[in-house]
Amino acid sequence: VFLIKEWSRKSSSTFVIRIGVAMVAILALAVLALKPASRFEIEGKQGVLLTQGYQESQLDRLKKLNPKLEEVIYNDHILQSQLDSLRKVFILGTGVQPYDFWQLADKNVAFLSGEFPAGINNVNYKTSAVEGDAWNVKAQYAKPNIGNQIVLQAPGNLALDSVRFNRSQDTVFSLQARLKAPGNFVYELVEKDSTGIEIQREPLPLHVLPKQQLNILMLNAFPTFEIKYLKNFLAALNHKVLVRNRLTQGRFKYEYFNRERETLQSLNATALEAIDLLILDGGAWNSLSRKEQHTVRTAIEQEGLGVFLMPDENLFYGNQPLLNFKFTRTSLSEINLENGVRVSTFGYLFNPSSDINATLKSGNSLLAAQRFLGFGSVSTTVLTNTYALQLKGNKAAYKAVWSELLKPVLRAEDEVVYWEDSHQSVYKNEPYDIQFRTTLNDFKVQDASGASLPVSGDPDIEDLWSVTFYPEQSGWYQLQIATDSIVSTHSYYVLDSLDWQAKSSRARILANENYFKSSAPEETPIYLKQAINPLYFFMIFFLAMGYLWLEPKLAMD
Repeated sequence: VFLIKEWSRKSSSTFVIRIGVAMVAILALAVLALKPASRFEIEGKQGVLLTQGYQESQLDRLKKLNPKLEEVIYNDHILQSQLDSLRKVFILGTGVQPYDFWQLADKNVAFLSGEFPAGINNVNYKTSAVEGDAWNVKAQYAKPNIGNQIVLQAPGNLALDSVRFNRSQDTVFSLQARLKAPGNFVYELVEKDSTGIEIQREPLPLHVLPKQQLNILMLNAFPTFEIKYLKNFLAALNHKVLVRNRLTQGRFKYEYFNRERETLQSLNATALEAIDLLILDGGAWNSLSRKEQHTVRTAIEQEGLGVFLMPDENLFYGNQPLLNFKFTRTSLSEINLENGVRVSTFGYLFNPSSDINATLKSGNSLLAAQRFLGFGSVSTTVLTNTYALQLKGNKAAYKAVWSELLKPVLRAEDEVVYWEDSHQSVYKNEPYDIQFRTTLNDFKVQDASGASLPVSGDPDIEDLWSVTFYPEQSGWYQLQIATDSIVSTHSYYVLDSLDWQAKSSRARILANENYFKSSAPEETPIYLKQAINPLYFFMIFFLAMGYLWLEPKLAMD
């Protein structure tokens, strides 16, 4: 518009100047509309984040060093505006929740933790067991009062086992119970003082499965002590066991436990349909025909058959049956399990990987692992000579080891969905993450109230899905996967925010120590954005327009 207006005076000596001033006016008007801001560094302050359980004495010492220290109260969430002006942050108490770590990632943080609080700060037990099992709860109590006792109670306040403290040092204790009925239960650890007055109680949610008689097939290239003790152990549990030992090519010796006698000259789809678990070694797999191997693989992929590979030296050197597991050589020929039992290994450990599920661990060492193949899975272990536990009379430890090894790989009752429960503690109003596998395409996940939950798929594994949500009430609840009808359910227990405070405080302290130990030692500069005063651009626009208005009048004079 300005160019058209001024074109009639293009011969004038001020034509170029007028066009330039017009462009300045247009730019100033555009800048007024865009509202630009400038980025500048601020000096920044030191602040202290006060989390649960902080000590006033620590806060007083920091204030003596820096009287201008800014205090921020943490109530399980952080407002980023509270941290913007802080160059360095001290954290006192048990620390921030792990889901808030990202908000402090660009800050110079010093975590000054206090002591672990008194109470049960660590507990280890199976959240899922089988009817009739001897169930064990192992826990650690920090700073107990002498004379106090911990009672393991079943639903209905039925006392099952107890322990009394006779010293004030941190104490590890173990309690046991025999599980008599299937279902979802809440057992409790109840603390009482020396007079029997109840102090506190902590819930132990437990899912008890009904006792099953499994149909197990064992294929062996040759008999071993490990196989001998394992088959007797499974038979003593009243499972149906068929053992086929290879004598020569095409000739076998059969053993039958809790079942009718029958021969199994070849593996076919009909025979494998009735099998809940297939246990075989590398030699037995290699002796199968290609057709039989294909039948086994199809039964795993399409029918959900579980296969446990009995390990031998060839598992770590040669070709592995069905799936390849990766191992790392170690100098350890024996290792302590988490229950304190010492067992022998082949001198290898599993390499951690996103496509395997650890079924038995000792600390960070993977001793048994499972890989999925379609609806079914294949599992194996690096343990050897576990029968030595029986020879030493430790039958309970032997049962615990093999229950952990075999239970995850059993044929799933639900062939449509497989839930991968991480056994994490689920708290009210905190995120709960769970994964599941299914080949269903059109489905929805619903919570206990019937509300649909958002589902995300794994970018690398086609049939792996995950759900994250925030439970609002404590107690037993179910997730449901539905198409036209409900096809699968998963039970989970939600803890109240007041449950297991000593345990959650200890876990949070350790998580904060681990995360913030790598915090940058140098203070990083803090920048803020501030809008540029629009008056400057308005004055430029006003002066430019004034010149364009006045210049023609002066030229006419």
